[in-house]
Amino acid sequence: MKTFRQRGLLILGGLLLAVLLRSGSIEPHYAAGEAVDVASILTRTLYLPIIVRFYDPSYVSPFGITMYGAVNEAEGLSKMKEAGSRWVVTVLSWSAIEPTRGNFNWSSFDEKARNAQAAGMEIFVLFTGNPSWAAALPGGPVTDTQDLVNFVARMVERYDCDGVEDAPGSPCVHYWSFYAEPDNGDLERARWGKGYWGHNGEGFAAMLSQVSPIIHAADPRARVLIGGLAYDWFEEEGGPFVRSFLTDTLRALNQLGGGDGQARRFIDAVAFHYYPISARWPTLREKALEIQGIMERHGIGDLPLLVPEMGFWSDPNAGSSEARQAQRLAQMFVRGLSVDLRMMAWFSVFDDGPGTEAHGLFRDRDLNNPKPSYWAYQTLTRELQGARYLHPLEIPGVEAYVFRMPEGVEKTVLWARGSNTAVDFPYPCLRLVDTVGTVYDPIRDGDPNWDGDGTSNGRIRLWIYVDQPFYVMPRPCP
Repeated sequence: MKTFRQRGLLILGGLLLAVLLRSGSIEPHYAAGEAVDVASILTRTLYLPIIVRFYDPSYVSPFGITMYGAVNEAEGLSKMKEAGSRWVVTVLSWSAIEPTRGNFNWSSFDEKARNAQAAGMEIFVLFTGNPSWAAALPGGPVTDTQDLVNFVARMVERYDCDGVEDAPGSPCVHYWSFYAEPDNGDLERARWGKGYWGHNGEGFAAMLSQVSPIIHAADPRARVLIGGLAYDWFEEEGGPFVRSFLTDTLRALNQLGGGDGQARRFIDAVAFHYYPISARWPTLREKALEIQGIMERHGIGDLPLLVPEMGFWSDPNAGSSEARQAQRLAQMFVRGLSVDLRMMAWFSVFDDGPGTEAHGLFRDRDLNNPKPSYWAYQTLTRELQGARYLHPLEIPGVEAYVFRMPEGVEKTVLWARGSNTAVDFPYPCLRLVDTVGTVYDPIRDGDPNWDGDGTSNGRIRLWIYVDQPFYVMPRPCP
């Protein structure tokens, strides 16, 4: 216990006490004459044992940001590094590099790759933008697949950072996904850049079966993925996306590979996008689990899932607010961690427009004007960096997830559903952080401003608010 106490004090001593109280934050104490009887809404006592374990060196941070344009200071690269992002999702456009056959200009992507690597970020590439000399559509089938294979071979060799024919500075790129929402089946959407393979899963599989071996041969560390699937707003609902595309593609890849589960010869993971536009999936968890189910039925259920785009808007005219966006951001990432999503990238740094396009982390393209969602992102990464998901907590009226932190202590992320409630934590002292980073530490058993049962009895009763994520962990009492 002495060793743990010393370790805990070192960890806590390094934490920044954020004074970032924003809209949506909790009150710092129970107001006199509180209308809600905390005891009457107490659901149950939680017993969250402290587990002391060694740090896991295999941990890879899952937190990312989508930057489809430039990847530089003006577009928010340093701000996202400061916020804890460790991945950047960006585009490599074939037409921008080889606008005419045999004439190459790699400078624009070289700069993206060098900047991202200098910021300490892993690069996830969306390959798209077929040139007009090679294909009829920027995201559809090419006229001669050998043209694509030839370009991909040059591309991977340039960014495999093996010291041979590398881009200047030898930037490393190991994640390659092909075409934007390739499950699109609508020609008009395809003309302005979306993939166009929705009704041609067999053709998409054939294309992957030719480019994937080239990528893996050039770079054994490379990972090949189907470009992020929309997997929503299906054609039978009046939308552009083909529900059967993933099934069709995996079935064809298995056949090309020689049997069930052999799609893994050509793909190393599956990517999908998530925006809460459909009641079909109440949260990111349900959508991820459905896609995992499709993968399991084709023998590749053990392959990772990544989310190169996810977002939620802040515009009141679209039924949201800046505070709600911040809450949803934290909830979406936490739920994704609970189903082992290996990477999740928020879309995006800046708003794309009003309404449901206002999903950026900064107002008016001003990096000095962050929304609460930026602080929520920063809080999330600081509080859960190095965390390993353990299990949910089944508490009526509360959604809660438990993580093991590198120092061995368990941290709970939770919020109320439907109505505010109270939860007992069996700790003499604890540390609580709200959605946007305000730290309350220490909170002591019996503290009249915090402990809802008002007595020193070995537990602290905390008020938990609807849709407001809190990070709670025990700490040694000073």
